[in-house]
Amino acid sequence: MARADSPPVRSEQVTQPQFIRPRVTCPGDVETLTKAMLKDLPSYVNRAYLRTLGQRPGGISYAIAASQPDFMPLPTVSSEYANPLDPHLHQIFFTMLERQYLGQQMAELQNYHWLFLSQTPEGWQIALMYSRFGSYPAGNQPVTAPQDSSQSLTAQAIRTWLRDCQAGAVRL
Repeated sequence: MARADSPPVRSEQVTQPQFIRPRVTCPGDVETLTKAMLKDLPSYVNRAYLRTLGQRPGGISYAIAASQPDFMPLPTVSSEYANPLDPHLHQIFFTMLERQYLGQQMAELQNYHWLFLSQTPEGWQIALMYSRFGSYPAGNQPVTAPQDSSQSLTAQAIRTWLRDCQAGAVRL
């Protein structure tokens, strides 16, 4: 016989489903990370363009495709680039094909990116990025001089992808 002050005993236990997702982090090696990032990068760049569309004068740009990465580092002594000497930085070279619409005109652009990534306790981060811009196919117009593009829309898209990767929100 149960006491009057004790809670009633249930004959069945109700269990709640567990929705805890295991913590997924970005790959530790730069090659796997970069290949996954470049696969998704055009859509991330396009979303960055759409977020800033009202703030940008001129036409509309769309990222079409990103190349495969090249991991061969440039020499540390170069008159063309201010190359960071930190051995923990990973150099990645890639190109991005973009299409720009200005009124009724369309132009295709080939952009060349030199990305420096660093792995920190908080995850992968952009340390520096340089870019050169040109027309597509190459040769129609000269490619621009290298510019610090660490705050560009492409760099913002890379930061967003790295954040999503660290949160486990991208497919690897």
